[in-house]
Amino acid sequence: MNTTLKTKNLTKIALCVAILCVTSFLVVPLPFTPIVISMHTIVVNLIGLILKPKEAGITILMYLLMGLIGLPVFSAGTAGPAKLFGPTGGFYFGFLFAVIAISQLRGKKNSFARYCLVSILVGMPIQHICAMIVMCLHNGGNVSAAFATVSLPFILGDIIKCVMASMVGVALNKVLN
Repeated sequence: MNTTLKTKNLTKIALCVAILCVTSFLVVPLPFTPIVISMHTIVVNLIGLILKPKEAGITILMYLLMGLIGLPVFSAGTAGPAKLFGPTGGFYFGFLFAVIAISQLRGKKNSFARYCLVSILVGMPIQHICAMIVMCLHNGGNVSAAFATVSLPFILGDIIKCVMASMVGVALNKVLN
């Protein structure tokens, strides 16, 4: 691999990490759940749609490590191990698995319909399942309570975010490729 290609890939990763950090500050708190509606989930889907699987995974790993060491990059400027491994931390681990899956399954063709399907039917369930698993670890294994707290209130909004990420992903892939 030549130096220009490496530089281009590293630049895309760095930009994606920066955008992810910035958008994690854009939140709407909800009174009935510890989870907030955040805009960084749009960027998580977008990362899977525009980067290769390895690059997407590295991007999310860098983001998680930044938050783990205390940089305020998680939702609403939070950080640290307590946030990452707390009741709502499952979403962050879900981001890692989701971006890799989305990136692997998005296909070679720049397709809005495929991007929507992959992000809604693969990426979103991965994020929600990881969130429910971690919430169950914190609430004594109550799956219905976990679903009601970290998944159900966000399904419609997350579908809308997947559609938004798919629209932007199609446009960016035309430019990036």
